[in-house]
Amino acid sequence: MHIDHFAVCANSEEDSDVFFIQLLGLNKIRNFHVSSNLMKEFFGIEKNQQIIRYENEDLSAEVFITGDNSSSNDLLTHQCLVVNERDEFLNRAIELGYRTTKVMREENNSYYLFIRDDYGNIYEIK
Repeated sequence: MHIDHFAVCANSEEDSDVFFIQLLGLNKIRNFHVSSNLMKEFFGIEKNQQIIRYENEDLSAEVFITGDNSSSNDLLTHQCLVVNERDEFLNRAIELGYRTTKVMREENNSYYLFIRDDYGNIYEIK
């Protein structure tokens, strides 16, 4: 078993592109809409839904564009992403204005790192 993709929300395509293309380095593969009938059957929400798919060789994400100013209220659910150069990634996230949480580990000179996108989705970075 493996995970095919994860899905999150973003308020706009522009916000989504900055996070997934500029920060994560993914490619925008597909921009599509799901009918309100299917959305109602899948999720109980009767709304025509724009979804953007981003990918690279290791990761796929589907981003549901809300088109409003809503945000995530979930404080615990998160995705954990492994990056090659974590310090460089952290610096890029800070430069792009994302909220970061860096907590030093007690047992060594390393740290825990969490980043929130503009919608409030949480990503642990290893």
